[in-house]
This record gives sequence, structure tokens and C-alpha cells, in this order.
Amino acid sequence: MTGLRPAFVLLFPVELERAFGGFAPPVEGAEPMPAELTRAYLDRISLVESRFLGRAYVESARTRRVPLGRFALGETEDRAAPAHADVYLVVHVSGVALWEAWVTAPVQPLDAARWSGWLDPEAEDGIAVRLGRALQPATQSIGGRVASEDYFPLSIVRAPHSPLAPILEKQGEDFVRLLFIDRSKRRFKAGMVAQELARDYCSREGGLTLLSRRGGLDMHGSEDASADDDPGLPPRSALPFMITVEQLLLERAVLRRLHRKLSHSVPASLEDLIALKQQVLDGLEEYYGAITAANRLGDEVAAAGEQLLGILNLYEAVMDRLDAVSFAITMRYQKRMTLLQFWLTLVFGATEIGFIASGIAAWYYRSELWAVLAWTVGSSLAAALVLLLLLRKKVE
Repeated sequence: MTGLRPAFVLLFPVELERAFGGFAPPVEGAEPMPAELTRAYLDRISLVESRFLGRAYVESARTRRVPLGRFALGETEDRAAPAHADVYLVVHVSGVALWEAWVTAPVQPLDAARWSGWLDPEAEDGIAVRLGRALQPATQSIGGRVASEDYFPLSIVRAPHSPLAPILEKQGEDFVRLLFIDRSKRRFKAGMVAQELARDYCSREGGLTLLSRRGGLDMHGSEDASADDDPGLPPRSALPFMITVEQLLLERAVLRRLHRKLSHSVPASLEDLIALKQQVLDGLEEYYGAITAANRLGDEVAAAGEQLLGILNLYEAVMDRLDAVSFAITMRYQKRMTLLQFWLTLVFGATEIGFIASGIAAWYYRSELWAVLAWTVGSSLAAALVLLLLLRKKVE
């Protein structure tokens, strides 16, 4: 098989320690991208986001893309390997971010083992590892850390001159191998290959969209491969899938940040507990708004991705810890009210006994004001001490 156009989107979640304020030029290792290409890239994604997520979501500016630059991937003996990566930072209002690296390769036959080697996060000669290293200075400059364990690649393959069906019939196993970034030479069982290919989220004739824990695949044959797509830009037909996966990764990053916040030692004061709960609730609002029900692909990929990427389990863990914070708030509030009632009882009880004592003393010492005052104060203090001893254990 010849004439496949492979491209890849490498997504590196970034944990930011401070609000993103832009890049400090010059960015080490990055060359300026062609201005026309950058503008066309951003315009294309903005248009698809508007149609896919809705204009209201786009205008709310929950996310924004900031171009970083073009990174050379270095010389290699593999002439079919990509030469460079165009990198953008996708910043979410909650403070999480993604490196979005768009990588194109020359037209070539399908070679799942080679392409998996490029994407493998443990292959030292792969583009994922080399690009991850190249992004370290830029990551540090914005006060962040790449969450390498959450790295996620998307393979975008186009066959403009071949229908999809015969390609899958001959090399369906290779596409499944690429989906799982599998470099082993051992064959998959036919049933397993058929099962994975059947989990197709694409609603278009001649298209195939697959998702796994290790990566995603978007393949289109000649039936649905736009001939006017610029090879330097992501195909329009791949953008809904890419945007949905990015939203899922942002969703997971928001929940992980909340989980870490709730996993630290619980604040001692009631005010700090309430502030923590409010911060978490605000973060959960960003989580709830990360995925917008847009169409069939968005709904199904989001539902599958939340399961595959462990987002549902993470959400449950966050809610369990939030319940613990709510319980702590209730207990601290009850303790505060109990202490308040204790001191009010002590003060009013001692004062009342003091008034009674002052009345009796005034009857005995009609002309001796200091004696009356001494009885009043002494009786109040004695009553306060007795009440303190009686109520202290119950309060504790």
C-alpha cells in the first residue's frame, strides 16, 4: 500500500505552578513558525470549535492557544521520519495546560512498528522523547512541569487515493497496533482486532476513529479525505476528535489538581475549610464545563474517554474527599457552636448567681458597698468555676 499521509498530534499535559503570562523570548530551541501557517492553523481550529462546541463556549474563552514555535526533531537515518514539530500551548482558565505538537511526515506506506516507535514515550530515539526533552526549557520558563505519565498521542492518517475498506481488510491489525503504540512483532488475535475496529466513533463513510488508553487514531480513505486540505495543517475532519481528546485531558488535569489539593492536610480553621471547599467547587464548575455535548462523536468519545482515561474514578475520588471536607466543616461548625453555648452558659449562669448574691449581701450590708461588691464578684467567680468543672467534660 502506498500514498498514505501520516500526521501526529502529541499532547503533553503541563502542571502550572503559576498563572500563564506568556513566553519569555527567545524560547530555547524554538524557531518562529510561518505567520500565515500559524494564523491559518488557529483560524481553522477556532472555526471547528465554534461549530463543534458552540459559539458561546468559544466566546467564553475557557481555553486559548498560544503559538510557541517550530522545533527541529534532529537528524536521523530514517528518511521517512518527521523533520519538525509545530508547538502550541493550550491554556485552560483553571490553570492547567497542554503542549499541542502538530507533526507531519512524508507520504509513505503504512508501517505500524516504525510509527509506534516514533510515538512511544519510552523509545529514546522516538519523536515523543526528543520533543519532550526539547520542551523542558519552555515548560520551566512558564513555571510548569510536564506530566509525562499523561502524554497522549493521536495518529491522523489520510489515504486520498484509496478507499478505506480494502485498507482495513489488508492491514487492520496494523492500525490496531498503532492505536496501542505496540512495537511487538507478536500477532494479535483476529477476534481482538475485529473487536477494536468495531469500536469506531466516526459517523462518516470512509472514516475510522478509535480510542485507547495509550492513544487515538483517526483514519480516512478516499471517500472522506478532502483533497484541498493543506498538508501543513490538521485535516478539518480530524479536528472534532482532537478537540474532544484535548478537552478530556484538560478535564483529567483539573480533577487531578483538585485531588491533590484535597489530599493535603485538612485546614484547622473553619474559615480555611470553607475557602477550600469553595475553591474545589469552582474547580468542579470547570470540570463540568470541560466537555460540551456537541454531536454524536463528541458524546461517544467523551463517554468512552472518561472511562478509558480513568476520569470517572478520579471524579469519584475527588467527590469522596470533598464529602470529607464537608463533614469536617459540619463538625468544626458544631464544635464552634458548642463552645459558644458553653461560654454563654458560663457567663450568664455566673452573672445570674452574682446578682442573687448581691441581693442577699445588700440586705445584710446595707451601708457597706465594698462588702456587697465583694460578695457579688466572689459569688460570680465561684459559680463560674463550678459551672466550668461541671460542663468541661461534656464539652470535650
